[in-house]
Amino acid sequence: MQGRNVIQIGADKLQEIEYLLSQSVQGLHHLFDNDMIAKILSTPTEDIDFFNMDNIKKVQGILSDFIAQKTMIDKQRFLKNLDKKSYELLVRTYFNIVDNAVLEASKFKH
Repeated sequence: MQGRNVIQIGADKLQEIEYLLSQSVQGLHHLFDNDMIAKILSTPTEDIDFFNMDNIKKVQGILSDFIAQKTMIDKQRFLKNLDKKSYELLVRTYFNIVDNAVLEASKFKH
């Protein structure tokens, strides 16, 4: 089934996203403005009703459109053109993914 709610990622896009996430895990956020990150995340995502169906549907579309951008410059331009609410949704989702990656990497493994 193909549609806006299904995010299909090519190998090149997947590598790019993995690179961005690995950089973010190290504290390097190439796409997002640090002041905006701080402002948005000053209210923890856990303290708001973020993971509701409306937000999940919206962020799927935003994330799909974001990933579809061909170059980093296109991705940055896309971010600059997002409305405030969409930008916040993407930032919160992105950093939720980063947080989960950090937690997964730090789990004790034998």
